[in-house]
Amino acid sequence: MNSYDVSTRVESDQPVVAERAMYGNSRAWAHGSIGITAPAPTWYLAEGSTAGGMETFILVQNPGDAPAQVTLSFLTAEGERPGPGATLAPGTRRTFKANDYVNSYDVSTRVESDQPVVAERAMYGNSRAWAHGSIGVFP
Repeated sequence: MNSYDVSTRVESDQPVVAERAMYGNSRAWAHGSIGITAPAPTWYLAEGSTAGGMETFILVQNPGDAPAQVTLSFLTAEGERPGPGATLAPGTRRTFKANDYVNSYDVSTRVESDQPVVAERAMYGNSRAWAHGSIGVFP
């Protein structure tokens, strides 16, 4: 499978802890994130930056059986900026590049959906010399 939009569902009949690790540029950079325990209709991703050569990606998975109408909003030092909307088919994931919508050192993201989804943020800097990721939080 060759795709930039890949996610994983982990199920177990016993309690487990799941995490994700990602490596790039011949392992010059890496980042990891703990798994999310449940999908939710609203997610907040507090950190991000799209200025100074940094890249921020919002990763949204629809683990459900129905299409999910997803809308992103970016919160910046200058105020809220509208982001993209999309329909995610059941069992799919989509990557949104925040740089395509805002240019700011101070970017956080709100993900809203009509179906429970999962959201994570990946950030890269210095020509992808470093990277880090984080799961979202929900209210």
